[in-house]
Amino acid sequence: MDDLSCDRKTLAEATLMLDGEQFSLNDYPFYNSLYKGEWPSTLLMCGRQVGKSVSAAAFSVCESIAIPHFKTLYIAPTLKQTSTFSNTRVSKLVRHSPVVKQLMGAVTSDNVFLKVLGNGSELIFNYASDDPDRVRGVSADRVIYDEVQDIDYEAVVPVVNECLANSKFGFVSYMGTPKTQENTIQFIWDNSSQSEWCIKCDSCSKYSFYRSSKGIGKEGLECLHCSKYVDPRNGIWVDMKDSYYTKAFHVPQVILPANREKIRWGRILNKLDTYSESKFKNEVMGVSDSVGSRLVSLEDLLSACKPRQSPAGFICGGVDWSGGGSKGLSRTVSWIFSRSPGGRFIMHHYCIYRDVNPVDAVDRIAQTFHEYGVNLIIGDAGEGALANSLLTKKMQGKPLYQLQYGSNSKPLNWNGVDRYMADRTTLIDCFFLDVKQGRIQFLEKAHMQEAFEDMLALYEEVMPSGKKVWRHSPNAPDDCLHAAVFSWVACKILSHDLKFYHQ
Repeated sequence: MDDLSCDRKTLAEATLMLDGEQFSLNDYPFYNSLYKGEWPSTLLMCGRQVGKSVSAAAFSVCESIAIPHFKTLYIAPTLKQTSTFSNTRVSKLVRHSPVVKQLMGAVTSDNVFLKVLGNGSELIFNYASDDPDRVRGVSADRVIYDEVQDIDYEAVVPVVNECLANSKFGFVSYMGTPKTQENTIQFIWDNSSQSEWCIKCDSCSKYSFYRSSKGIGKEGLECLHCSKYVDPRNGIWVDMKDSYYTKAFHVPQVILPANREKIRWGRILNKLDTYSESKFKNEVMGVSDSVGSRLVSLEDLLSACKPRQSPAGFICGGVDWSGGGSKGLSRTVSWIFSRSPGGRFIMHHYCIYRDVNPVDAVDRIAQTFHEYGVNLIIGDAGEGALANSLLTKKMQGKPLYQLQYGSNSKPLNWNGVDRYMADRTTLIDCFFLDVKQGRIQFLEKAHMQEAFEDMLALYEEVMPSGKKVWRHSPNAPDDCLHAAVFSWVACKILSHDLKFYHQ
């Protein structure tokens, strides 16, 4: 079989065994369209425990069986999540499905990170939350992002999707449970078909779909028009947007036919009574809610605005180079702080370079840094290797260090070769704390609007591991914030002040 001559649903139900029983989508009718359809990009935006992971595993195995030498790359935010999916989802299907063994013959590799089937198809497993480096260089025909709400879209997705560059298929699949309105999964949903499972009422013949607690009756799901109970199996997918690239399916817990059982429906009613409104929307209804929390407010930023001062003490530049960004919103930004003898960080200049290749902005940035007598520059290492090299030459002996964000045990550490390695969360935390505590002074309010919009784009989220991270909506650039942080770090380096809040 060298193509999907039968749809994935038929193949899955004919070949796979799950927990000792034949695999079936009978209790998950809303997944039929996903298995039978053919879209370059798909999204499952789900409540918890709706069969998402098992279905994704079965989908992947079937595609690998049907198409020899097909390469599937699975990405989750953490190593633990990746290991769990590989071992308890995919491996169980491959090892305990006799027909798969008969079709495929010997599996030539079967470990946590790589499974190679007898027809040469590969299932590759990796993880990335905000650093895609470990995935670079992999080639794939389909990329699957699991728990995509905990993956930084701008940092990870464009880089990992380049793994598809040479594929004749180039499929992308996203799935997860929503969090805030600014989260990665909401960004993908906003630019998708926004398809809803619309259930026909046998009493009034009208259709209803469910995004809130409305329609959750005492004994089951109610029609939103006549309040009679409805059968979730009696549904069809309806696109809420006509023009889209990503086909997106919204799957709340309440549309599972199995949840019509009294005990299971009672669990949903208990969640409705005991969960916060936000948690119920996220976990049960699969709907984004609220906005992320911020460490600083607009009032905090405005209170730090003072009349312009002449540079004094150490004068340092920071540059966040454009990486293109989602929708082309990323820009190159340069920033200048000085650190006064009294220890305050005084801002003197910033500039946003729009629609300019980073290399083409080097001359103007170098000229500005020379005019202000900058002593040290920190440049973003993520996208700026060439631009940093060119700027170093233009600065005629003034030092430029690269800084690479990551999730590190130390706030700031020199790698011994060419850059500082920094914990992104710690640096942003400490920068904002310096703002709140009056140690940072910005320019007059009239000059700061766009910079402050960038700073307020960031919000706090807590990962499944309990670690706090800073995220921003892919619709809202944050380049000014990072350029400011780089300049601030440079001043701290020259001042030999590398103490951070948790040391």
